[in-house]
Amino acid sequence: MTRTGPSAADAALIAELKRKGLGVSVAQLERWRTIGAVPRNCRTYLGRGRGSCSDPGNDVAELAEAMALVGRRGRSVHEAVLRIFTVDPRNLDLFEPCLRIPEKGIRSSFEWFVRHGDQSVDRRVERALKRANNQEDKAEIISRVASRHFRNAYLHPPPTAKYAPPIWQVANEQSIQNLAALTIGSFLGHEEVGAQKLAEIMADAAPSSATQEEREAFRASVETVLAAHELAGREALQPSTPPSMEETICRLEETEIKRIHDTRNRIAIVAQIGYIYLHVRGSAGFEDLTERTLEASTESFDANMLLYACAPIAETLETSAWHRMSALIINILMDADLHDTLEKLTAAIIPEKLKYRFAE
Repeated sequence: MTRTGPSAADAALIAELKRKGLGVSVAQLERWRTIGAVPRNCRTYLGRGRGSCSDPGNDVAELAEAMALVGRRGRSVHEAVLRIFTVDPRNLDLFEPCLRIPEKGIRSSFEWFVRHGDQSVDRRVERALKRANNQEDKAEIISRVASRHFRNAYLHPPPTAKYAPPIWQVANEQSIQNLAALTIGSFLGHEEVGAQKLAEIMADAAPSSATQEEREAFRASVETVLAAHELAGREALQPSTPPSMEETICRLEETEIKRIHDTRNRIAIVAQIGYIYLHVRGSAGFEDLTERTLEASTESFDANMLLYACAPIAETLETSAWHRMSALIINILMDADLHDTLEKLTAAIIPEKLKYRFAE
């Protein structure tokens, strides 16, 4: 028999959400269940010809409430899932474990993110190249997309950018063009950029205390080395292009869901502690946190990068945190060394009362 209305359990759930000021329809619930954002009700058979009844359970109720809180007209349901995976919108507390979203919902939403949601420069370039009719203009396409991306980062920096070391900042138009050139090299090989340009970029990144004469001497030395590499048929610099969209999706499918959860939880801890550290470092009463975080984040280049990459999540929980969290989870899962660095960083800065979460 075709159902003409919601089940008793769904009707009760919708009514409860309405009492909380959240309007949810039967169609919305079904869409959320179809992609795996919300589990289906548990059905109990009463026996002796009395039929069955369904029970939404606590997970269904809290997930439906969370989805209703972040859902918007025109917003992808997959984005909504990644938002509630980043942080529970009911309390916005990164120290709390993520909601118990079904595995299907998490995996389908990460696939959507890789294909459509990721706005990193590499994904933007990859999509632009796929759409291009004339593949002979690849360098021009990459330059245009990358320049627009880095210029936007320069004009609209994340909230914590002012605390970051100069090396993590897009400083001026010259640095925008330098980063665009490096992006061309990553996709097409650094011979497309040339030894001279690469040397100029590296000299421009020298410490601000360096004199013009020191920069020029460094540039000339680097250009000589890079030119020798080119003449020998070797890459001037090691390319750092991330895995393609298809390879990334394939590797995510092979990743255990527990590892995805664990990575999210570690990033959340680093984000919250990092955010606190950047605002209170050096202040009275926070000496221990300052010393512990400073020591852990300067252990390596990657550790320092992770701290400054994670910290903005804590200040943008209701806006763009979901995107940064999702991108970081994927990048870390694709790089075993970066995952090891995250584990060490978390172990070094996590408060004692939260260490049980990562105990073996």
